[in-house]
Amino acid sequence: RLGKLVSELFELAKLDSYETSVNNETFSIGELTQDIMQKFQLQAQKRKVQLSVNLQENIGLVMGDIAMIQRVLENLLENALRHTPSGGRVSVSMKAKADGIQVSVEDTGKGIPAQELPKIFERFYQLEKSRNNDAQGAGLGLAICRRIVELHGSKLQVASELGKGTIFSFQIPIQNTG
Repeated sequence: RLGKLVSELFELAKLDSYETSVNNETFSIGELTQDIMQKFQLQAQKRKVQLSVNLQENIGLVMGDIAMIQRVLENLLENALRHTPSGGRVSVSMKAKADGIQVSVEDTGKGIPAQELPKIFERFYQLEKSRNNDAQGAGLGLAICRRIVELHGSKLQVASELGKGTIFSFQIPIQNTG
């Protein structure tokens, strides 16, 4: 746990220091998402949570840092699975917009109280204040995700309703064909 905390602190410091540049390359966001979903399939089955991907047909290619976007998707999926009870659902959807592809990670978990939403992207912020075995994170994952999404010229947005679930979404630029 301490090793993970130190690693995430270094990662966030590096992202904040402007030493990190986005290694832009063209890639299929659909294929990346499918690969990541396979990685989480066993964990979802153990927790009895349905995992699904909803891709708009011909979603196309995007321009970004594939490793950074992978980090964002993995963190959002890990959080969604952690906060979704048995029998729930976690889905990733992608939709083409005028200026990019909108990626959304939605769960049917417990949701986040409205007064807590502005705080969730702060460093070390954890909704569950207890230090029990379920509190696996250090409260840095969403801060890291927010910074990565900002480096890609977008904003990580969240919508949540208590008892119904949470949706995190962001846009990634489409590949320039000109």
